[in-house]
Amino acid sequence: MLTTAIGFDIDTLDPAAQVTTNVMQLLKMDVETFTAMKPDGSIVPSLATEWTTAPDGLSWTFTLREGVKFQDGEPFDATAAKFNFDRVISPKTFKAAPNVLTVISGVEVVDATHLKINLKKPFGPLPAALSFPVSGMISPKSATVAPNTVEQIKEPVGTGPYKLANYTKGQDVTFERNATYWGEKPAYAKQVFKIVPEASAREALLKSGGADVLAAPPASSLPALEQGNTKVIWADTSYVIQLVFNTQSASQPLLKKPEVRRALNYAVDRSAIIKSVLFGAGKEINGPLPGNVFGSCPMPKPYNYNPDEAKKLLSAAGAAGMKLSVVSPNGRYVQDYKVAEAVVGQLRAVGLDVSLANPTDWPTYLSQLYVPLDKAKNEASLLGWGTLYGDASQSLLQMRNDYLPPNGLNATYWDNAEYTALVNKGNEATDQNERKQAYCDAQKIAWDAAPVIWLYQLRNPVVTTDKVTNVNGLPNLMFETTWARPA
Repeated sequence: MLTTAIGFDIDTLDPAAQVTTNVMQLLKMDVETFTAMKPDGSIVPSLATEWTTAPDGLSWTFTLREGVKFQDGEPFDATAAKFNFDRVISPKTFKAAPNVLTVISGVEVVDATHLKINLKKPFGPLPAALSFPVSGMISPKSATVAPNTVEQIKEPVGTGPYKLANYTKGQDVTFERNATYWGEKPAYAKQVFKIVPEASAREALLKSGGADVLAAPPASSLPALEQGNTKVIWADTSYVIQLVFNTQSASQPLLKKPEVRRALNYAVDRSAIIKSVLFGAGKEINGPLPGNVFGSCPMPKPYNYNPDEAKKLLSAAGAAGMKLSVVSPNGRYVQDYKVAEAVVGQLRAVGLDVSLANPTDWPTYLSQLYVPLDKAKNEASLLGWGTLYGDASQSLLQMRNDYLPPNGLNATYWDNAEYTALVNKGNEATDQNERKQAYCDAQKIAWDAAPVIWLYQLRNPVVTTDKVTNVNGLPNLMFETTWARPA
C-alpha cells in the first residue's frame, strides 16, 4: 500500500465538474481521457490512438482504443464516449465546468471505434485539451446506479488503473488496483490519500512512517527534506500564483481603476517572497504566462518592485490609504496563506489599510470565489491559474469576458472585448506564429489593465521517502503516484 498525505478535501468527484488540479490528480487514477500529459509536458494518446481534423477545422475524428472496458465490465466505445461529451456540454449536468470544451457543438458516433467531435469554431489545441480530466470517461451504465445520476456523479466508474474504493469526507480517499485494466498494471494494490490540512502535520506523518509521499510540504522544510531518507521532486509548472482583484467590486470601487491595480503590482517584492517565504518554490516571470506555455511572451514594461512608484500612482488615483480585504486558501498551493500574509504586509507598507481573512478549506473557498457578480464579496483573492495542457488557449481563458461566473471562472469580472477577440483569434488560427502573436497581443492588454497581481510561476515540490520511486510532478500542477514503485 502507498500512502500520500494531501492538504485538501474533495469538492466533487464528477469528472465534468472538475475545476481544480487538486481533485483531478486523484480522479485521473480512476478516470481516463482521450489523451494524456507526460511528466515532460508532452501530450500522448490514451483512450484515443489517433485523430484527424477536417480541412475547415470544424470537426475532428478520433480513433478509439479497442478492447478497453470500464471497471463495471461495460465496453468503452464511441457510444460511451458520446455520452460523456454530451454530459460535459449539457447545462443539466450539476456544476459542469467544460472550460475550453465549450467550443464543442456536438458529437457523432461514426462507428464503434470512431467518434466525430464537431466544433462551433476551429480550435487547434483540441487533442491536447482532451487530456483535461473534465473530458474523463465514465461508464454510462454507472450513471444510473445510486448514488449516481446522469446529472451528478458521486462515485465515478472509469477505465483507469485504479478504481475508487472509499471516500470519507475530511479523512481519506482510497483507490484499489483495477485487475482488468487494459494497460500496464500499477505496482501498488492500494493507494490511500490522507487528508491533513496542516503542512507541518503532513510532514510529521511522513517522518513518522505514516505516509510515503507528501504533497504541498512546508516550504521552510524543503532544504532539510532534500537530505537523508527523503527526496524532493520538483516540477516547473504552467501555473502563476496571483492576487486576483474583483475589478467590479461594490465594496471597494477603487479596484475598478486600472491605475490603482497597476500601482499594487509595483508594491509587491516578488523576489523576497520567493526567497524568504517559498524557499525556491517559485520563479519570477515578466508576463502573465511562464515560458513553458505555448504562446507566452515577455512584456515590454515589467512590474519591478518599486514601492515609491506604487505610492505615487495610488496618490494620483485618489487611492492613498485605501482599504482592501484579502482572502486566501491554506494548503492548496505551496505556502499559500504565508504568501498572502507577505503580500498583505507589503501592501500595508505602501500605505494601504489591508485585512486578511482567516483561511478556509478549499471547497468552501471555491464556493465563495466563482459566484455571480451581485453575490461576489471577495475584493482580492489568492489564486493559481494555468493550463492543464501547456497552451495559452486555456491560460488566457481566465479573463475572457464570455467566461464570467457562474458560467465561467473569470473571478476578476474584468470585461474587455478586444482581449477576448484576440484570444479567440489565437485559438482559431492554424498558423502557429499567428497563434503566438494573437496570444501575445492579448497578454499585453491584460498586463496594462492589471486585473491581478502576477506574483510568480509556481514550482511544485512533492516529497517521497527513499522507499518509493517513480513519483512524478507534472507541468499542469498535478503530481502522479499512479505508477509509483517500491525502491
